[in-house]
Amino acid sequence: MKGLKIELGSDRLLGIPIDVYIPSEQVAIEVNLGSEKIETLKKHLCKQRDVKLIRLPIKENETETEYAQRIKAAFQSVHIFISSDTEEDCRIIKRIFENWRDNR
Repeated sequence: MKGLKIELGSDRLLGIPIDVYIPSEQVAIEVNLGSEKIETLKKHLCKQRDVKLIRLPIKENETETEYAQRIKAAFQSVHIFISSDTEEDCRIIKRIFENWRDNR
């Protein structure tokens, strides 16, 4: 909805895969964290390239709504504002996923 182009799982920027990269904003987002060595390397390479690295692993016992709120807060930290109903977003995503899963 914001018209941002993203790259998923691309290794183009660092030579190692990044979960999400938003080139126009110079923002990399990591959801699935790797070994400490790989994460340190990603942090260093992003810093060299003036790319803000945001780490958003799911926390133990965190609800979908809480996680969605953290995602929105992370985007706000780089001046990307998402003004939607978080609980409704979670319901929509869950419904889309269930439809996808049922049709496999």
